[in-house]
Amino acid sequence: MNAADLLTVFQAAHQRAVAYQRPVIAVSTHPAPTLAPLALYAAHRQGFFWCAHSPDLSLFGLGCAWQIEARGPGRMAEVDRQWFALCADALVQGPYPPLLLGGMRFDEQQPCASHWAPFADASFHLAHWLLSEDATGRWLRCQRVVEPSSDPAALVHESLAAYEQLLNPAPHVTSTPDVLERRALPRHQWQAKVETALHAIARDELNKVVLARHIDHHLDATLDTGAVMGRLHARRNASHLFAIHRGEHCFMGATPERLLSCDAGRLTTHALAGSTRRGLWPDEDQALGERLLADPKEQHEHQLVVQTITQALHDKVTDLHAAPCPGLLKLATVQHLSTPITAQLNVGKRLLDGVQALHPTPAVGGLPRAPALGFIREHEGFDRGWYAAPVGWLDANGNGDFLVALRSALITPRHCHAFAGCGIVEGSLPANEYEETQIKLASMQQALQLACPADTDVAYSQTRDETPYASTAQR
Repeated sequence: MNAADLLTVFQAAHQRAVAYQRPVIAVSTHPAPTLAPLALYAAHRQGFFWCAHSPDLSLFGLGCAWQIEARGPGRMAEVDRQWFALCADALVQGPYPPLLLGGMRFDEQQPCASHWAPFADASFHLAHWLLSEDATGRWLRCQRVVEPSSDPAALVHESLAAYEQLLNPAPHVTSTPDVLERRALPRHQWQAKVETALHAIARDELNKVVLARHIDHHLDATLDTGAVMGRLHARRNASHLFAIHRGEHCFMGATPERLLSCDAGRLTTHALAGSTRRGLWPDEDQALGERLLADPKEQHEHQLVVQTITQALHDKVTDLHAAPCPGLLKLATVQHLSTPITAQLNVGKRLLDGVQALHPTPAVGGLPRAPALGFIREHEGFDRGWYAAPVGWLDANGNGDFLVALRSALITPRHCHAFAGCGIVEGSLPANEYEETQIKLASMQQALQLACPADTDVAYSQTRDETPYASTAQR
């Protein structure tokens, strides 16, 4: 990394900052063919990692040059306002603009559990160093916010020191934790919640509600998030991967669902609802997929999601198109009904306007939205945190990509919290829904490699953070 190039960029940004009397982003981008996002993430186990497809893009961001945290129902609008105000005078050297990384809570009205405390209602970081890999190759961006009072030479010194740390991460000792205890709502109690949801649907209070499960593994050592991500990457199939660190906490997953992406004003999303397991053999797998495509209950659940997405985007876009029939999205342990949807953003609208309109989709919340969220708050029994919420990136040109954070886990120094849910509609069978969550948990559990003897499961009493869970021996 050339110190003279960085100094030139930071000096020019400083001149703008002084002239305008406000902060200015400075970005310097250089080819980095020998660096790999996954290898750097595995070495550092910090920052932000991203690996998405259609189009293929991998990111690794380390260090925080600037942060936005916003709370309450207007959180996405506030992130949008602060980000584009900061980007207005950006000084960019190279082919790539500044890029912001982060996510938000599923429900800002839900009381925050202690293990989710480092993750704000909405929290986005401008990485100090950002490595990207796409069809054009690998590129390394240095991103800094230059203030009128900044010293460009000092910024160069700090950035080069951080660059050396990027290339030479501190060694760490890997461990394979054992599970001391595993806390989860027993099968019969969770299925009783499904029965309660079905009664509400029968009374026409809801058309659909998504109920999730939370499994807390108490560990004797800290999980190696780099190794977990490596295993997720090795069998990612059609999933998108993400890992977001806040201090010693890491939220990571391999999700099949894209909430919304934007490229030059063109929006892409898909409806994802209706699930079955993968078959052990090709013929069985095909038969299961064909049965899913022909299942009236699954088709009904899927069409609710398609209709809601198109209605939510209707006044923000033109040229809205949804595929006439769903196809199959096949993952490692589960296959889903999926309908691609595209549209063009209206003038004056941006990606986060679409994210605000869509979240939570019926695939993770329910219908109608407000009663479904009320049901989840009253009956689900735990804080979802960032589970099932939007995570992603946004650049200074308005492009970006947000995933729905499913098939995910929150990893803390001595705990691993895993999550999975399923949609309850008329005709749902509680036992089948429980098995669906087991299938959805499988890919993350395989990557976590947490063996838990049956006699380590425990019950615990209610706290301020969680509903009381009891022991579960079901696997």
